[in-house]
Amino acid sequence: MLGDLTPGRHRALELLADHVRHPSRELRLDAIIRDVTDEDLRWVTDRVHHWFLKLLEDADYDPARRLG
Repeated sequence: MLGDLTPGRHRALELLADHVRHPSRELRLDAIIRDVTDEDLRWVTDRVHHWFLKLLEDADYDPARRLG
């Protein structure tokens, strides 16, 4: 999977990691509607964020390459 990581996909993964780290207002409201506690939502988003960061770390991709 990480072999298919293009510059655009790398940026998209970074963006998604940023958004997951701090759940949106809409996600928090949806959690209330679905009876998901703040604690449970935070637990899941923390782990998903960590997983995204691990993917970025393990990727055989150098973001500096896109600058040149």
